[in-house]
Amino acid sequence: MHSIIYVDDDQGLLELNKLYLEQGGDFFVEIHQDAEKALDMIATGNYEAILSDYQMPGMDGIELLKAVRRDFGDIPFLLFTGKGREEIVIEALNNGVDFYIQKGPDLSGMIAELKHKLHRAIDRRKIEEALKKSQQQLIDIINFLPDPTCVIDKEGRVIAWNRAIEVMTGIPRNQMIGRGGYEYAVPFYGEARPILMDYLLSDPTINSSGAGPGFERNGKNLKGEGFFPSLYGGLGAYVSASASILYDSGGNVTGAIQSFRDITDLHRMKHDLGVSREMALGFANLIPVAIYEMDLTGNLTFANTVAYEWFGIRPEDRSRPISIFDYITPGDRQRAAEDIKKAMAGGGGAGQEYLLQRKDHSTFPALIYGGHITEPDTHRTVGLRGVIIDLTHRKRETQALHESEERLKLAVRAGDIGIWDVNLADQTINDLSEWMNRSLGYSIREPFISVYRCIQLVHPLDLPGIFTAFRKHFGGSSPLFEAEFRARCADGTWKWVTVRGKAIELDRNNRPLRITGTVNEIPGRRERAGAR
Repeated sequence: MHSIIYVDDDQGLLELNKLYLEQGGDFFVEIHQDAEKALDMIATGNYEAILSDYQMPGMDGIELLKAVRRDFGDIPFLLFTGKGREEIVIEALNNGVDFYIQKGPDLSGMIAELKHKLHRAIDRRKIEEALKKSQQQLIDIINFLPDPTCVIDKEGRVIAWNRAIEVMTGIPRNQMIGRGGYEYAVPFYGEARPILMDYLLSDPTINSSGAGPGFERNGKNLKGEGFFPSLYGGLGAYVSASASILYDSGGNVTGAIQSFRDITDLHRMKHDLGVSREMALGFANLIPVAIYEMDLTGNLTFANTVAYEWFGIRPEDRSRPISIFDYITPGDRQRAAEDIKKAMAGGGGAGQEYLLQRKDHSTFPALIYGGHITEPDTHRTVGLRGVIIDLTHRKRETQALHESEERLKLAVRAGDIGIWDVNLADQTINDLSEWMNRSLGYSIREPFISVYRCIQLVHPLDLPGIFTAFRKHFGGSSPLFEAEFRARCADGTWKWVTVRGKAIELDRNNRPLRITGTVNEIPGRRERAGAR
């Protein structure tokens, strides 16, 4: 039941209309003949609508309407007027009357119209109050959002300007609410101009190109980011913005909302990350080995310039997935797959040798090291990272060294020359056994013999000459250690031999640690056993 206050100076009409209005139980009507006393009742009562006659002594209906609007806001107000009083109707409408009803002889028709308009006025008031409440709730929610946020209505006037955007722009809410003409853009751009939510309001289907460079469409939202130097009192900030249209329950556009987010720290981190990546890439391209990264499926995710050059991979090839298995020869692929699986599981790490193939199918040997890549947060393996060392030159050098050693051995054997290497730290002689077996007739199996044993094989009369040559060399008066002496053969005879050598390693006090050289028999000089 709706509570109504009805004001009219005609007591009989008051009671009659009250009787008719209360029929049906929709309304409870309180009647008053004095408009000023009715104002006092409105101040203390809880009425949902006011019904007033126009022509009354003292305060008329228009004056009562003005007082109600001044003191009580938009409470529904209906005015009775007589026929032919159009100027009264115009004045009432200008002062905010909800409806007017012309008095006439058809009482039942007039009452029906009155009830209908009362219902409409009260329902509209409730809807408006609910809308205001809803809008206030929205504003309160927006006000407590952590992101700076602005809301405009369909006419482009600001209806919400939250605390966060006050801090970002330095402009308090009371200076921005109700402002239009793109003034909300001034703190960001330094001028009044459309921003994302304005583009959406003008055309909800606008695409990224229509909003200008730097913007993108993401579903129903329009997004963008940039640097705004005047924010935070001139400190400036990198900001991302997102705007969307607001609709009522009927799907009608009611306005637009735009939120901002300070991404200065994120932008700085991205910048630092970019610099770090550039440094890492630059460093990777300076290293004379191939560096690679691959995902769990074996597809290449990163490679340095050396890797691309080694395998003949051109820039246009990098737009397609590159499988590392395509660059391993078929005979090594299965073994490589098993090694990769172990490395992905956190095992391995030691270098493995494979025969790799370039894009033109030429091959080269390589040593590959790899370790698994994990996500920092989950520690989940996401790929493999490692280096590739081309063994082509090393293999060639090893082969050349082997061939050189073989040629040296042939030459030594042909000239009956022995090679020796003395380690004075442990008093051993290496590499001499083969010559002693061949030239002196011994059967020494060890790869080395002691210095003491060798001294025992030197003729006693020749030892002073050996020691003198040794001292001359290490005293600096002779560039080489050279001596001739008699060596005992396995059968007891003596052979004259020549030794030549040089110190190749000294300690911190310049004392010899290693001496290496040659020994060979002096042809034509031989003494029988027991000679002195």
